[in-house]
Amino acid sequence: MTTLIIGGGWSGLAAAVRLLEQGEPVHLVESAKQLGGRARNVVWNEQTIDNGQHLLIGAYQRTLKLLQDLGADESTLFQRLPLNLTIHHPHFNDLKLADTPLLPWPLSLAIKTWQLNGFTLFIQISRLIFKARPQKKSDDISVQAWLKQQKQSPRLIEQLWEPLCLATLNTPISEASANLFANVLLETFQQRDYADFLIPKVPLGDILPAYAERYIQAQGGQISLHTRIKSLLIEDNKITAAMTDKGQTIEADNIIIATGPHTSQQLLGNYWLGEETSSYPIVTVYLQCSADIKLISPIIGLSGTTSQWVFDRGDGLLAVVISGPGTHLKLTNDQLIVHIFDELLDTNIVQSPEFIRGYVIREKRATFKSCVNISSHRPATACTVKGLYLAGDIISNPYPATLEGAVINGEKAAELIMKINTVS
Repeated sequence: MTTLIIGGGWSGLAAAVRLLEQGEPVHLVESAKQLGGRARNVVWNEQTIDNGQHLLIGAYQRTLKLLQDLGADESTLFQRLPLNLTIHHPHFNDLKLADTPLLPWPLSLAIKTWQLNGFTLFIQISRLIFKARPQKKSDDISVQAWLKQQKQSPRLIEQLWEPLCLATLNTPISEASANLFANVLLETFQQRDYADFLIPKVPLGDILPAYAERYIQAQGGQISLHTRIKSLLIEDNKITAAMTDKGQTIEADNIIIATGPHTSQQLLGNYWLGEETSSYPIVTVYLQCSADIKLISPIIGLSGTTSQWVFDRGDGLLAVVISGPGTHLKLTNDQLIVHIFDELLDTNIVQSPEFIRGYVIREKRATFKSCVNISSHRPATACTVKGLYLAGDIISNPYPATLEGAVINGEKAAELIMKINTVS
């Protein structure tokens, strides 16, 4: 029974790998010229960069397990660093979260937070993390309302929780789901290695896309790039085939739609059971400076500025990430590059380096909006049409739009297919 997978992002790749492991024939189609979806390679100035800077954390267990099963060596692909985060603000002292291996977790995090930030901030941070579990099970409210309810100070909201919410949910705290944010906190701080940063050493396309592509081809799976699916063929409430925009019919016993929410809704039409979802952008500004420029740490947080997170990519290349909506979207690329570079100079993150060139990547539909009650509106994996399954990060799971959520949903679709095949 052949399974057609529409979408070659991390979710579709995860589904393909897990199906092929069980001997299920797979045909994966992708409209772009390469695999990876919104986490793919881009060539700029004769070097390979990412279509938006990504950061994985140790809590991404399903993603790490998938890579391990594909023969990937974590130490080759990622720089794993213990939690050590500094967030700058123009009007406040630096806020720091760090761990020490000298004490058991989470006592080590608590003691270090106290030492670095003082007792008042320590109490507030501890209170919110402690209250995350009951909030996860409560009626959903906005992150902003939850923070005020838990008596978080204006400084802590602006300097810590707002940038963390934007980084993980890509949604402003006034709209973001407190239940989803609470679950992110619980997962991240569940154990010491879950809070580790995994900073890619290689371009994203050389991680899961490259390993999965080799595996799919080695197992006899088929990959078709530059292939856009225009419509689905459904007869007697059973999926039978998909039609490309060039008029080609691809027959299949099962189809997994592993595309972004916008494309999935277009393909499914009335069969889309979730509410119509909206999206928010993510902008990444690459700044190529002189090769001797090096930040004090691989990742630095900024608050109270347009810039939110700065990554040191080595050899003078900096990647500045701006999540969610904002006035920066109205600036031209040249204006934004100058603005971001000036902010880094003003905050002393860089010291008057030789600026060579800049590049802006705008992912207009980077993620779905993780708004209040979003969890109740996310569709399930199994569709009402027999043989039709949904993947991609929008499908119901405990995470916002993350690579981990995409992998989880891809594997879930594969598991359902194999379960039904086993029964039949």
